[in-house]
Order: sequence, then structure tokens, then C-alpha cells
Amino acid sequence: MRLPLINQPVSLSIKGKSYVATCIDLFDGGFGYYFDAVFPKKTCHKFSVGEQCGIPELGDKYLADFVSYPTGEAWKVRFLILKWG
Repeated sequence: MRLPLINQPVSLSIKGKSYVATCIDLFDGGFGYYFDAVFPKKTCHKFSVGEQCGIPELGDKYLADFVSYPTGEAWKVRFLILKWG
């Protein structure tokens, strides 16, 4: 399984639009891998629980589910990549 690299840009496809964020943390949550991403502050996308985004650089089958805003700031977002999906 390929995963985003810490301190490296990661491309995310959200509702047909491409965004670039920086992966700042990655950890094993048991049934999946969580990663925190920082978007440019000018990004105006508001995520909702369960929203999915593609990660084209990891392959077509990789989807990340929005989990939360871990620090309460709109540009820092936590995603989950399921191990079995």
C-alpha cells in the first residue's frame, strides 16, 4: 500500500477539482491510516463528514475520507485511507 509522504505535497481530487496540500502527519489508526494535510489558506473548500477525495498520485483505487479539522482551523484537515477498501 502506498501512502502520502510526510512534508511532501499531495494532490487531492475533490468533486472534480484538484487541490494540492502538504502532508504533515501520518499514523496507523488500526483499520486505516490517518494523515493530516495543510491546504493553502486561500483554499475555500468546506469539508463535510464522510466526504471522499481521490489521491491520483497513489492510484485510482485510493480514496481518502474526511475525518475532522484536528486543530479547528479550516486549512488543517485530517483524512483516513482505509486499509481494506
